[in-house]
Amino acid sequence: MKKITGAWLGPLLSLGLLFLFGSIGYRITEGWGWSDCLWMVLITITTIGFGEVETLSDPGRIVTLLIILGGIVVVQFTLQRLVSLSDSGYFRKMKELRFHRVLRSMENHVIICGYGRIGKEIADQLRSKSIKVLILEKEPIAKNKAEEKGFKVLLADATLDESLVLAGIHKCRSIIVTLPTDAANLYVILSAKGLNSKCKTIARAETEEASNKLKLAGANIVVSPYVAAGKTMSNASI
Repeated sequence: MKKITGAWLGPLLSLGLLFLFGSIGYRITEGWGWSDCLWMVLITITTIGFGEVETLSDPGRIVTLLIILGGIVVVQFTLQRLVSLSDSGYFRKMKELRFHRVLRSMENHVIICGYGRIGKEIADQLRSKSIKVLILEKEPIAKNKAEEKGFKVLLADATLDESLVLAGIHKCRSIIVTLPTDAANLYVILSAKGLNSKCKTIARAETEEASNKLKLAGANIVVSPYVAAGKTMSNASI
């Protein structure tokens, strides 16, 4: 936080000093009140184009010239700072900081691990029911697709405890795990139950063996898309 706020200390300090010395200059040369002095400095720096508060004396015009030169220096310094901040990833860090604040405020939401075909459908269904959703996805392309649809997405590995904690595992209503492999899904379920034993866990499984292991790991509900599809299609054929 200190690094983020300190990045603007230089430009703000320079601008403040310019206002201070400019106002003192007008105060000495013209004898105006402080409000008139500050106003004159403001319209000089911003080049608004308003007329002078009063007709300036020759010393007052010199003060104006110095303020203009100082304004040019401050503006150039500020632009250089903006470029350097952009190159250093400052604005990306600011965006991440704001997003983390949003994460800390989320509660009673559903965490979806993986934004594949199944994760995408689940997210759409939950949003249609006005349920808050947070997606955990480690692939940037999938993350961008989810964000384009307006979902909050945390770019992180769902198998890591720190990712689940950041996603709000202690405050969520449930977690749905739809990662590509059974091993990854099993790992997330174990981690989620270890962090919050009361959290409702739903997982996908590719095989019946994986389904049994996920249930042993603590998954409340295990769904096998292929088995479910097979049952539905066989029932439809009767």
